[in-house]
Amino acid sequence: MLCRVAALSLAASCAFAANQIGHIEFFGYKGINPEAVRRALPFKPGDPVTAQIKQQARAAVKDATGRDATDVAIVCCEDDGGQTIFIGLAGESYHPFAYNPAPAGAARVSPQLNEIMRRLDKAMVAAVRKGGDAAREDDSRGYALSNDRATRALELSLHDYATKHEDELLSVLESSSDENHRQIAAQSIGYGTQTPRQIEALVRAARDPSDGVRNDATRAIGVLLRSDLEYAKKIPLVTFVQMMNSGIWTDRNKASSVLEPMSRSREPQVLEQIRTGVLDSLIEMARWKTNHAIFARYILARVAGISEDQMARYLTGPLDLILNRLHPPE
Repeated sequence: MLCRVAALSLAASCAFAANQIGHIEFFGYKGINPEAVRRALPFKPGDPVTAQIKQQARAAVKDATGRDATDVAIVCCEDDGGQTIFIGLAGESYHPFAYNPAPAGAARVSPQLNEIMRRLDKAMVAAVRKGGDAAREDDSRGYALSNDRATRALELSLHDYATKHEDELLSVLESSSDENHRQIAAQSIGYGTQTPRQIEALVRAARDPSDGVRNDATRAIGVLLRSDLEYAKKIPLVTFVQMMNSGIWTDRNKASSVLEPMSRSREPQVLEQIRTGVLDSLIEMARWKTNHAIFARYILARVAGISEDQMARYLTGPLDLILNRLHPPE
């Protein structure tokens, strides 16, 4: 069971979070000194989150590195309600992630589904506000069900709709020119019946040109994998290895939620693809001081050969414990 703030709820939930910076984290920085960028920033942890932060961060990155930032994301919420600024740098651990062409069709989701999603979004925000276990979820059915009663009821309504309107949802996700409708379709398809069509559509949508569509499609794949690792046989690992090196924070965050369950198999070819494809990106992510580092730490520990019964010590201890197993000192 995992705690979540859905992408559609993010902006609203941040509205009631403490309006201050909790952490400033970097990614994609191999070959670049992130501390030089940190020193160039005109804000620091504890400062208020302002409308100018993204622009200020991009200007500081350009001044410090001579390159544009690949992303500046403001993400809530930490345990104390603070917000984290994630800044993407165009270093050697960044590689552009290839997107599909933008669709140009007229397909749209129905008013009925729009209303379900509007109410679900509102309920998710309320669940996050309650704190505690309200926003935790059960992924065992292959789609997320919240502990919060009102949210769960709407998620079950979404599941019922999705199972009865698969063709409509697949058409919108594949062809709609409206990225908001594609995003609703992606989230809804994740609540549908687990079929080859569903998985193929979600994997394709993981390369959608819209950050939000990729986020919700990839999140749905992670939920499927956490419910049953047999789905890993139908999901191309390479897509999410490549996504882990993206310059967009949501790509890296959600790609790690797919690679984490896939690494549980400990199949040598899976761990080797991860080691050779995304080791630098995983180490950068594992250094973060927020709970967004946890999937990267799990993956790194498995690549390093740390057993599941020893995992807790390595997840909560200094990262060097894992790195020394990856690269034993001579």
